[in-house]
Amino acid sequence: MSLSIPNLDVDLSELEGKKFTCYEECGLCCLCQAEVLPEEVPFFKKNYPKNIVQKTEPHRHTALALKNKEGPCIFLAPNRRCTIYQNRPHYCRQFPFHIYAGERVQMELDLSCRGVWGNSGEDALVVGANMVSDHLEELREYLPQSQAVYRDFVNNCKEAGTYKSPELLRKKFKEKIPLMMNLQYLAKILDLSSDDEEMELPEGVEGREYSKKELEISAMETGVESLIAEDIYSAPVYCDPRNRWNVFMAEDDEIEWAVMGDDGVLTPAGKIDPQKVPLLAPEGDGIQVFLDYLNTLNNRDSSMGYAYYLVDDYGYEDYVANAYYGMMATAALDVLWRASLIAHINEWKLDASGMREGIIAYDMDRLDAPTIGAFL
Repeated sequence: MSLSIPNLDVDLSELEGKKFTCYEECGLCCLCQAEVLPEEVPFFKKNYPKNIVQKTEPHRHTALALKNKEGPCIFLAPNRRCTIYQNRPHYCRQFPFHIYAGERVQMELDLSCRGVWGNSGEDALVVGANMVSDHLEELREYLPQSQAVYRDFVNNCKEAGTYKSPELLRKKFKEKIPLMMNLQYLAKILDLSSDDEEMELPEGVEGREYSKKELEISAMETGVESLIAEDIYSAPVYCDPRNRWNVFMAEDDEIEWAVMGDDGVLTPAGKIDPQKVPLLAPEGDGIQVFLDYLNTLNNRDSSMGYAYYLVDDYGYEDYVANAYYGMMATAALDVLWRASLIAHINEWKLDASGMREGIIAYDMDRLDAPTIGAFL
């Protein structure tokens, strides 16, 4: 669905057919350090001066303080209720909806939030449309800026001879999504994406056959790399069905697994040898859950923006097609391995429930990837 608003192209298709409710006992959103907008700063300086901090990354801004400096929000009560709920910042009010500005405005939904996986609550499409309507002035201001960045990117690519339209890339990838269940096919994409020539998605898995061990090692390396973090605050967090905040950090040849308490203190839960995590395949209804997620990633403008970021970062030497297809194949491997890790520690399989848990453990990290656009 697109909103018809003068001078504003808005895509809400990711919200169609979804409902949203807040499971207060989850508290996942309270682990994201909320930015305080300039117009909100005076209230917090007056009423809670000791509970805000100044940040310099990714830009200079004011944010709510965290318990133990790396834990949940300072305003989170022991019963996981917000003590300033009526005055919470805009950032908190918007979660799990993300407004992305690129060549257009697109609303994306954080699938790490358990509240978006049920069949009850508010209509996500209505909530998203209202958010857009409430911020038309800001969106009309920022969209031309992001569009200018995209135009510069396209011009640079065309000058380098590496451009291909996002519409064509998405169309071609969508046609091949059913093949993404096959690890041989994903490995073939990754090999082709690293070539110097512009790639086309292969028609099938014909050609070199990779051993099961090669595929498992490739998936493990991809998955472990996504668990490397500079500190606990930037490490992946998975809120499980028991509402425990599980933190995973790859260090040396092990994965450190800990559970964060409401006070921000970490309790070690064990060490995991990634080589002993079997790479599982989705089964039953889990297959469709996995394929639907790849379709969601393919439709997200932030996914395309990440591929564009990679091309820009590499100095426009790589073809956009190679960057995009390689990034999507990597994401497919990554979510499969993350789902396998979660299934491994819980003795699950990747049926619909197990695959969903893997996406819950992964999607927030996917949305945190760098991009040439901007989340507003």
